[in-house]
Amino acid sequence: MRWIIVLLSSAVAGSAAAEGIYIEFLWSKTPQGAIARQETRQFLTEGGHEHQVCVAANAKETDVGGLWVEFLDADGRRVSLEEHADYPGTKRCYPANLGKDGAPGVWTARARLGDGRAQERTVRVDPRIEDSPYHLERGVPYVAGRPNYDGSIPPAEWSGRLVWAMDVDPQGRVTHVEVEVAEGVGERIRDRAIAAGYLSLFPPDPARAATPLRARRSLSFAPE
Repeated sequence: MRWIIVLLSSAVAGSAAAEGIYIEFLWSKTPQGAIARQETRQFLTEGGHEHQVCVAANAKETDVGGLWVEFLDADGRRVSLEEHADYPGTKRCYPANLGKDGAPGVWTARARLGDGRAQERTVRVDPRIEDSPYHLERGVPYVAGRPNYDGSIPPAEWSGRLVWAMDVDPQGRVTHVEVEVAEGVGERIRDRAIAAGYLSLFPPDPARAATPLRARRSLSFAPE
């Protein structure tokens, strides 16, 4: 028997922060020129991971008066506050400063601009993945690979759909990716979906040795 999990999400072309400040968490730093990234809902304080917090406010570089990024632990206590005076308003990623001895659980990341705009988003933080409740969600990735935006495609042409399937081994690594549906712009970024699939991470599950897991991810695109 093969377990099948389907994950759904959507994307809108154009400014990622069309309605305000957009905050994204990455499992690790994205290499220059990469066509996919490791979006995550989980940070770990042990293991030396290069977790990142990304902030996008405007589609074009603008003087926004600087950026402040703050992390509050599960008890609401501030564990870090960093200023990025040269923040240009467009999407930038910075190392996530998780401080020391923060209470594990659901943390809050706050981004504040010098022009008065602010936004916050939550992320799960634990010492190890085994300490997180996500560890028990065997069929759901805590790191979901995501295709990077292709700037060579005009915003008006970002319409379509992608569905890709991932085979997952007992350690939680993706061993095979297959694009099942590629419509519209999805056909043009098929290679990005495959790269995104291999970047995904699932909780380990020894039962997969006997019962393989095939998880699916679906992305729908619509022009802004």
